Amino acid sequence: MTQLLEPGKNYTGEELQKISESEDILLLSSNEDQLFTDASREYRVVSWYEGFYSHGASYQMKQAYIVEKV
Repeated sequence: MTQLLEPGKNYTGEELQKISESEDILLLSSNEDQLFTDASREYRVVSWYEGFYSHGASYQMKQAYIVEKV
């Protein structure tokens, strides 16, 4: 699976929102529900995972990214 966001790179809230609307990814942010409140605010991708386990019967193949405010 090819990563969509590059660790260590900054993205604006608007860029992250567009990517999350068009791709099946999970974004984890340190600033709770403010991730998309300011389209020009930048976030750095701290790390990423190829998949995650969701409560349920199966392992989900969905990229998960941890982002933090810059």
